[in-house]
Amino acid sequence: MLVLSRVSQASTDKEADDTGGNGGKDGEQEAVVSEQTGPLPSVRVVPKFIILHYSPFKAVWDWIILLLVLYTAVCTPYNAAFLLNQEETQNRLNQDSATRLQNAETNQPDPLVIIDLVVDVMFIADILINFRTTYLQNGEVIADPQKIAKNYVKGWFLIDAVAAIPFDLLLFGTGSSDVSSGLGVGVQ
Repeated sequence: MLVLSRVSQASTDKEADDTGGNGGKDGEQEAVVSEQTGPLPSVRVVPKFIILHYSPFKAVWDWIILLLVLYTAVCTPYNAAFLLNQEETQNRLNQDSATRLQNAETNQPDPLVIIDLVVDVMFIADILINFRTTYLQNGEVIADPQKIAKNYVKGWFLIDAVAAIPFDLLLFGTGSSDVSSGLGVGVQ
């Protein structure tokens, strides 16, 4: 409609210049106004802080989460295979006086730890966003926050919550690479 009104106004401006007068400019504007004041399609009001499931933000957010899941799927096995026992090896090398100076610990944070922390925060943010995102039920968009929460808890919430638990942070202070000891679970 905006394009139509600009084209109509441009053509009437040209007619006005050609005729030297008003050239029907008022008539065109009245027609545009009457078209705008015609019947509007019924639009439901979405509550505040509700994200439409088909919005561009949600589409971009889903792609970001997909990339983070792929990052996690690649880096978690790599960390488990090659970096999990790195601290134990570092401690063993520090006990030997010949290798202590070569392997002195630095106070620089490990970039992988920071990246993993950001990924964990993004997964937690995804849970919060999913509690505020509309969904379809029988072809109707459901925007009621309570219904959205119930639907999410019945569906993907448990899987998302378990996936968002930062196990590496739970193991951080234990000094062990054993997940069961870090979680306080006794395996016999």
